[in-house]
Amino acid sequence: MQRFRVWWNSFKTVAILLSFILNLVLIIVVLLLLMQIFQIKNGILEPLIDGLHSSFVGLDEATIIRTIQVEDEIPVVFDLPLNQRTNVVLVEDVRLDANATFTLPGGGGMINGRVDIVLPRDLVLPVQLNMIVPVDTQIPVNLAVDVEIPLNETELHAPFVNLRDLLEPYVRILDHLPDGWDEVPDFTIDAIQGDGINLLAPSEDSANPWPRSSGQTGESDGGETGDATATPVTSNSSGSNGNGESQETVWPTATPFSDMGIITPSQ
Repeated sequence: MQRFRVWWNSFKTVAILLSFILNLVLIIVVLLLLMQIFQIKNGILEPLIDGLHSSFVGLDEATIIRTIQVEDEIPVVFDLPLNQRTNVVLVEDVRLDANATFTLPGGGGMINGRVDIVLPRDLVLPVQLNMIVPVDTQIPVNLAVDVEIPLNETELHAPFVNLRDLLEPYVRILDHLPDGWDEVPDFTIDAIQGDGINLLAPSEDSANPWPRSSGQTGESDGGETGDATATPVTSNSSGSNGNGESQETVWPTATPFSDMGIITPSQ
């Protein structure tokens, strides 16, 4: 019995030490995560969620524009009825031999004879065409067809809208959460006092997900209009704001891991 008590006391001591060590490790991990919570939010979660959300919106608003070269042969088989007057031109002299009856003037009677006539080449003769012309041929087709297909008018529209609606609540929540420790006290006080803290209210990124350029606004679900516009970025590339200043789309960028102090870059 005494030996069991000694063993049990030793087991409790080891268990207490292990529990203390594990709790200490967990506390250190939690502290590290708390220290880096805003870097994770601003550098990983927000760019990832906002990027997916805006990409799905952009895909839904995209248009496929290209030129398709069509090269083929179309069989044409039909009967063409002809019934009309036209003029034909003789391509060579045409000799006509025919029997004829001549009536002599002054009551001289009638004489049967033969007439030989030559119709000269290039003589124009009016004729009446009344016939069926069979047509059986191949028509070559070589066309450049311009194709413009808006994706929101295809079957891809529904899945893109569903993916956008799935991610939009997370976009709004991340936009309304504090971006740094200096914003935490005011955010906490406002939340406790109930001064308009609505994490699901429309935000800049949810109202104008694509493209993120100056002067654009959007409407969220329920008819609410976002009151913020995206920050323009001057560039020599795409777009212009009407004042001669070129702008480009603003994309979320992730913070490198090395800047967060979690993972050091390999040497």
